[in-house]
Amino acid sequence: MKLYASSTLMWGKGIREMAQLAHEYHLDGIELWAEQAWFCHMNTREIVQVLKQYGLGVTVHAASWDTNICSLNERIRRKSLEEIFRSIIFADAIQAKNVTVHPGKRTLSAEWTLWHEKILNQSLDQLEEIANHYGITLSVELMEEVDKELITTAAALNRFITHRSEAIQTTFHITHISLDNVLNDLQRVNKMYLRDSTLEQPHAPLGDGKIKQKQFLERIMNKDYITVLDGFDTSENAWMLQKHLSYLETCRQAMEEIKFEVFSNKR
Repeated sequence: MKLYASSTLMWGKGIREMAQLAHEYHLDGIELWAEQAWFCHMNTREIVQVLKQYGLGVTVHAASWDTNICSLNERIRRKSLEEIFRSIIFADAIQAKNVTVHPGKRTLSAEWTLWHEKILNQSLDQLEEIANHYGITLSVELMEEVDKELITTAAALNRFITHRSEAIQTTFHITHISLDNVLNDLQRVNKMYLRDSTLEQPHAPLGDGKIKQKQFLERIMNKDYITVLDGFDTSENAWMLQKHLSYLETCRQAMEEIKFEVFSNKR
């Protein structure tokens, strides 16, 4: 498992501070959110230089906070695609080979689902073309079951992905879908996101919420996914990232103890 930290866990910090933290915590890389990098006026040359200096990998999360690539409004849809194109160009500039994108949502009621699905396919056609041009993989994210989200099941996402080139992959968030549905059904997974969640705090540190993290981690620990520790944190000491890592270390130690006991019993 390649362990990355989302840049949103280190909001307000420059790329060097982020890299120093990632190096200190023995992480494999950083996922830079494009909108954060733009908002903070990060320099692409500096990003490449610093990440190389610390031996860190990098991925990108495309613009998503105010976008909808299957919006009923054509101008919003077109601008949303432009922002993702811009995210891909940013990824290419910092030598990132993977970009996560959100699939968009319905503008109107469920009766419009087929129309939105047709538009989503058209948008994905354009994204696939530019991804192939830049030699970048796009990880289309499986979304959570909230109002108007269009792609919320493994089967739904598979229908949009499996006929496409290898430039189009999938990603999932542990808070969006059950473990069995991901591991048994979702195809072309190359990335996942980890955080915990409660009704009061949707962005919770691992172990502080309702999700059965240990069971999940036992089953994905040996996967080749890039695993991104997720969340939003403006604190000076990046406390959420620290809590994420502390919980993962506790799980690792518990799993090592179980393996030791099993081995001892077999002797």
